[in-house]
Amino acid sequence: MSGCSEAQVTAPPTATASPFALFSLPPIGYNHRFGNNPVTAADAFALERALFAKKEYWEVALSAQPYAVGYVDALNPQADAAARPAFTSLTMVIASESLPTLRQMVANGDAGQKAYCIQFLDQLRSEGYTGLTDVTLTVYFGESDRHATLTWTRKAGYSYTIYDNNLNGLLTRPLPSATPFATPPQR
Repeated sequence: MSGCSEAQVTAPPTATASPFALFSLPPIGYNHRFGNNPVTAADAFALERALFAKKEYWEVALSAQPYAVGYVDALNPQADAAARPAFTSLTMVIASESLPTLRQMVANGDAGQKAYCIQFLDQLRSEGYTGLTDVTLTVYFGESDRHATLTWTRKAGYSYTIYDNNLNGLLTRPLPSATPFATPPQR
């Protein structure tokens, strides 16, 4: 090929990360870790921060359908407000690894857990999620223990299922004083 020459690609020097870097949105305009569109992502982030302020350490994610309704101008509060009642289906995930938060969750028994989860949905409805016809809220203890699921439909109402038997009471017992890891072999 005439006229072509080898080119060498060099990476730009990396900048040192600032300890004062602020939380910022990715280039797509919202953080998809919190929601499947800008409206749900902002609402999940706000809920997570509100819980954190109350020392309830939950990670929160929302996924609403139809998802395209939530692609609005983030700087237009009227557009946000108009999007929320247009969502018909909602999936919410809350997860925590905080032992005090998990203990608080199971302290009031199964009925108390169900009531606690219903409060999340009531809060979202009060913020404008009024067109929902079905909701699923899944609770994770840690990264992989699917603890419980709350479902709701207009027709059937609420149903709450616990999958791990509240970890057989492990969260309500005092922590052992010894490490749960095996003792290293002696040489």
